[in-house]
Amino acid sequence: MSERKGKVQTVVGLVEPDTIGITHMHEHIIINYLDFYEEPTQQDLKDACCCHSSNDTRQLHTEKIAVDNLHWINYNYNKNLHNLELNEIDVALRELALFKNQGGNTIVEVTTGGIGRDPTKLKTVSEQSKLNIVMGAGYYVDKTIRKLIQDKSEQEIEDEIVRQLLEGADGTDIKAGIIGEVGCSWPLTECEKKSLRASARAQKRTGVSITIHPGRSRIAPLQILEIIKEAGGDLSRVVIGHLDRTVHDIEMLLEIAKTGCVLEYDLWGMEISYYPWGGDVIGMLNDNQRIEAIAQLIDAGHAKQIVVAHDVYTKHRLVTYGGHGYHHILHKILPRMKKYGISDENIKEILINTPKRLLTIQ
Repeated sequence: MSERKGKVQTVVGLVEPDTIGITHMHEHIIINYLDFYEEPTQQDLKDACCCHSSNDTRQLHTEKIAVDNLHWINYNYNKNLHNLELNEIDVALRELALFKNQGGNTIVEVTTGGIGRDPTKLKTVSEQSKLNIVMGAGYYVDKTIRKLIQDKSEQEIEDEIVRQLLEGADGTDIKAGIIGEVGCSWPLTECEKKSLRASARAQKRTGVSITIHPGRSRIAPLQILEIIKEAGGDLSRVVIGHLDRTVHDIEMLLEIAKTGCVLEYDLWGMEISYYPWGGDVIGMLNDNQRIEAIAQLIDAGHAKQIVVAHDVYTKHRLVTYGGHGYHHILHKILPRMKKYGISDENIKEILINTPKRLLTIQ
């Protein structure tokens, strides 16, 4: 334990915090999201403009992404099987090169148990890309982990998370450096509550941070934070993700910020008016609205509690397949932030200093 303190755990080993540089705190490089595949109806398929008649209904859900079906996949990204897996190392290396060329140094890869975490592939990508990759420990939402943990005690779950951090994950000696993304539905299930409490106690034992995938309700983050706090977790080292699709009113954002946690805007580049999920929150912020929300939080004194990422988890968001890629924030968003009046000092807090604090093991 003593050799880990003050260092950052990457998939290739411990590194000094000063080497992590510009960091995206919530991405996926290797992931299997097929549990969330939704079979399209025949009407979904017939309505596609590339199907010219009822006798020309293409099986768009089984096709690989191409120019002539990308428009349909953009609107139905959870209804195409090819889209829901990131598993091509050559593609990952090309995509990450764009991030590196824009000055990026570190990716926090938060694929957890239940959605295809692959430590060996992540290590290969890290070695070949020359980027730091910090891997996530723990478990995703109930739908993907119930069969993994429903018969385990909280102590067994906690011990397994600690093993992933201190010994290695998924039968390897490749260690995770953060807990999460810890998956939460709305409302929380009993398995998810067990996972949250076990994660909080594992955090206390290992000195790492926790990153959360909250359920789709504006009150979900506060409920999650209360559970973590009651279990002994350090809220200043807890990241609440996906706020761009979860909380849209500044009053609730400020309530969340008052807990001391870190607020994450991690869906940059995903500007869609047809977001298929909702809960009690309708739609999703676009990139300009994300900038406005961050500016409001900074003005309220929370500049050191903000991190960003894209949460790329489908092929259609990669440049290779017609999307924005992992470099979108650095290439397109930073100039707009500066134009909006967000200072270089605050941008450094968001991209470097706060990630550095979160990833440095206590």
